[in-house]
Amino acid sequence: MVIKDLGDFSAIRSPAKCAARIGQAFSQTFSSVALSRSAIREIPDVKRNNRVFSDGVGAKGMISLDSRLHGEALCLRRSMIKFEAPNSIDIEICGAGFKPLPLYLNRPLIKILEDLGVPDWSFVYLQAEAVEQLRITTLNPVNAANFLQRNLIGKAARLSWLIRKLSYIGMSFQDDHFLRSVLELAVLIQLKELKYRSRIYVENGMTVYGIMDETDFLEEGQIYCSVQNDKSGMVLTGRVVITRNPALHPGDVQCVDAVDAPKGSPLRDVHNCVVFSSKGKRDLPSQLSGGDLDGDLYNIIYDNDLFPQRTCEPADYAIAPPLDIGREVTRSDMTAFFILFMENDQLGRISTLHQTLADQKADGTFDPQCILLAQLASTAVDFSKTGIPADLSMMQKYSRVRPDFQATGPRVLVEHLISLEKQEAAGELNDGTDNEDEEEIQQTTRYYTSRKVLGKLYRAIDEHEFLKDIQRQSKLNSGGIHNLADQVWRYVQKETALVQYRHWLQFAKEVKEAYEDSMTDTMLQFSAHPSHFVSEVEVFCGSIIGKNGSQSKRQREFSVSMKEKHDRDVSYTIMSILRGEENDEDMNEEALARSIACLDVARNYASVRKKVGKLVSFTWVAAAVCLREVEKFVGA
Repeated sequence: MVIKDLGDFSAIRSPAKCAARIGQAFSQTFSSVALSRSAIREIPDVKRNNRVFSDGVGAKGMISLDSRLHGEALCLRRSMIKFEAPNSIDIEICGAGFKPLPLYLNRPLIKILEDLGVPDWSFVYLQAEAVEQLRITTLNPVNAANFLQRNLIGKAARLSWLIRKLSYIGMSFQDDHFLRSVLELAVLIQLKELKYRSRIYVENGMTVYGIMDETDFLEEGQIYCSVQNDKSGMVLTGRVVITRNPALHPGDVQCVDAVDAPKGSPLRDVHNCVVFSSKGKRDLPSQLSGGDLDGDLYNIIYDNDLFPQRTCEPADYAIAPPLDIGREVTRSDMTAFFILFMENDQLGRISTLHQTLADQKADGTFDPQCILLAQLASTAVDFSKTGIPADLSMMQKYSRVRPDFQATGPRVLVEHLISLEKQEAAGELNDGTDNEDEEEIQQTTRYYTSRKVLGKLYRAIDEHEFLKDIQRQSKLNSGGIHNLADQVWRYVQKETALVQYRHWLQFAKEVKEAYEDSMTDTMLQFSAHPSHFVSEVEVFCGSIIGKNGSQSKRQREFSVSMKEKHDRDVSYTIMSILRGEENDEDMNEEALARSIACLDVARNYASVRKKVGKLVSFTWVAAAVCLREVEKFVGA
């Protein structure tokens, strides 16, 4: 009954596509706008050479401003009306171009840029700059607070504000072991992102949504990109690099002309997105990893040091039609497809093999085997919508040795003199069709020293030396105070000497116990093994660090869920302190007293939890609330 209320899916004959369409109705949205039916109109798609240039512009996709329209109007195109839903005319917003997102390089993109002629030193310099930015994070409270705020670490607990406030009242967060450990772990996780994923920030670059030029101003090979934020704005002009993730084929990176729009053009009213031309033989988005305009993000680079010396003809894969069962899709059909998908999803394996062979082959990503793997990856990406899995039997046998930058951690043995030719001659080959999981493969894999740029970047970072350096710096910056919480308590007592709070002590104990119950549950729930647990620092940071030194895909996924749960728990705890037992806004006048009671309880009623030991983070959740309430009290 619920699905029927969402819309009419009876015309869809593919289980994969039907499940995807139903899933769209459950996309997480942060806002919705109600429209009148008279505001909705249908306009034709822009088609040429059997291609839909407007693919993604409309109902399920991107809505862009057209200042030429008058009154309330929403123009939809038939290609993006995926199913009929007559009972719903609200616009549900999944994302918006409030500001451009930062651009980070990754290993597949770096390899393609290397093969297109970008010199190694360009990447080495950017990574060294990123490492230095991490190093100075621990030098002072301002750097630390900015880093935590930028990376959304401890946001629910107001950690960045707490660090700034402590500095303002003459105290240093580095005098507390827990707070110091949170920052060190957060910095170390970012360092591991650099070392094990080559996630390098590009200042002269951005990530934005893509839309189509509705004015017919842009010519083939041109884009328009205007950026505006609170501080400034700019319009990109000149030659730029544009791509989209995931990029595996060398043609997934293209160079285009960024141009300004004439005065009075409706394009001048469009910001924080990239506008693609509706002209030419082939739409540009489809040339970038098979992209479209239904919410895809595009990467734009305007850094001269990262400009390719050549480009490659983009891939043009035939679009596989979704599997048609010739009848209306049932719930059991979708269940069967879900099981099939879980059994045959090989995108990760294909991508890893592509990265390995691109390092080993003289032609890199241009090698025929890599080109084939890029095609298989494209099929694997669409598997969830078409129901057609990638055919791994097309892959050639390959040697089970990997470059050192694919090592799972610093304790992996790297052999300097492995001959790939001898491996092949000895028959130590694999065709990629076995069912070994990644952990089994890692146990039998040998690693060699890569001479390509990804190997150089990997070996340029010594995480152990880096950690020792920032810990040494933290000790130098420490004021030598034995107990920072006691210092905060004395400050609070001085500023609120006449405030009565002891009648809230029992309530504070209950709040602390509930918070620590949730913390214990989180530490055990997201553990990879029943006999181990995630540390309190990891939960507070929102990242599970791998025991081998790098995060596995599963740990990264767990980290997201863990952070969401902990943020909810912290937000609930803060709300309880501010509003009291009945969650009543009228109780706000007692928020200061309750927060003082919570800080007092946090200092004097330590509890040791079974399995996880002593917990301390409640102290700093309570301290942040208390210091903010004190600030209001003193200001009043």
